[in-house]
Amino acid sequence: MDRQKKKILLAILVVAFIQMPGLALTPGINQIRQVAFSEYSLGAVQTALAVSALAQPVAAFGAALLINRRLVTKKGIIILGLILLAATGGLAFAANTEFWHLIMLSVLLGVSTGFFMSNMFGLIADNFNTIERQSIMGWQTSVINAGGIMMSLMGGLLATYMWYGGYSMLLVGLPAAILVVFTVPNYKVLAAGETESSVNASSAGNGSNSNAADNKKARTRLNPRIYYYCAAACLFFMTYSVCGSNLSTHIAGLGDTGIAGVAVAFQMGGGVVSGLFFGKISKKIGDYSLSVALGFVFIGYMLLSLFPASLVLVFVSVFIVGMALSIMLPRCIFMVSTLATDKSNSATATALISVVSPSAGGFLSPIVFTNVTTALFGESTTARYRFVGFVVLAIAIIIAAVTTLRREEGVVQS
Repeated sequence: MDRQKKKILLAILVVAFIQMPGLALTPGINQIRQVAFSEYSLGAVQTALAVSALAQPVAAFGAALLINRRLVTKKGIIILGLILLAATGGLAFAANTEFWHLIMLSVLLGVSTGFFMSNMFGLIADNFNTIERQSIMGWQTSVINAGGIMMSLMGGLLATYMWYGGYSMLLVGLPAAILVVFTVPNYKVLAAGETESSVNASSAGNGSNSNAADNKKARTRLNPRIYYYCAAACLFFMTYSVCGSNLSTHIAGLGDTGIAGVAVAFQMGGGVVSGLFFGKISKKIGDYSLSVALGFVFIGYMLLSLFPASLVLVFVSVFIVGMALSIMLPRCIFMVSTLATDKSNSATATALISVVSPSAGGFLSPIVFTNVTTALFGESTTARYRFVGFVVLAIAIIIAAVTTLRREEGVVQS
């Protein structure tokens, strides 16, 4: 790995450390509801925070459109997103008295992460080969989870002093933006059918307008198999998000908001551990790793529903659930980066798998599972975890069956 790649890798891993800023807010959900907005239901507060997941894909698609049209660079969008992240953290100290303030902050958080998150994954696809990508994606996911531990612990601690304290963690976006300025190259994506040599020839005066027109016509559609991994990621995040969004309420009788932060930290710790082994797992079992990840979520949710009064077993449960993230997400992103061979729409493919699908799943999670389980079982988080656990098991079985059929047909690339 040459010096330039090492600099890019440094930026990827540092930004990865703050790539889950929403976790700084998750431990304080119960605090937000009881202290600031007691007149609103738990589902309403969860949905308000989940608005960021709705804003994320809009911002990611907008950024991808600008990048694909070569109007901006990935570096520029990443820097803008990180600066906006820091600005959101600062704004929380001025706007924190109305429920619409909570929604506004969620929108800004979603736009900021939508700008930089998918494009950090895109840097891996653009600058590293297949072998390097598979390892780096595992490292990146481990660092993301390690950063999630820091975010959840500090966010939970700060939320005990003021409900919006977790937002102060977003200020770390500013030093990260400065690092990106000095480490990431400022390049534009290639147009469809365009090569580096043709770009050089064009810049030297040998190109023509007709070449640009031909390149525009040559733009290809996304490989249909990309949508399979996007759907899998969306379903995963619908179920995975249930863990964090209900955790502070689930263990309310076992400790304060700080304990909820510790629990979320254990969840992220599971992701750190499994991420270190992702490369080997992915190479060994291929797409079966998707079902393995869902299996971890099932086991964790069953333990949460069976032993709600044991703090130790709660920590063990969320650790197991956390292991799923660093297997599921990098596998889906790796396969999409492998399938998205056309550089002219690679930004769109990356946005779909790294932002749109997770965001859609995260946004739909409280709307679907909180409302359905409340209608069926009341406010019981124990019943909610059990119900979603069986849903996860069904999805895991379906994906395993699809993987087997596709492998027999020689479709799946391990």
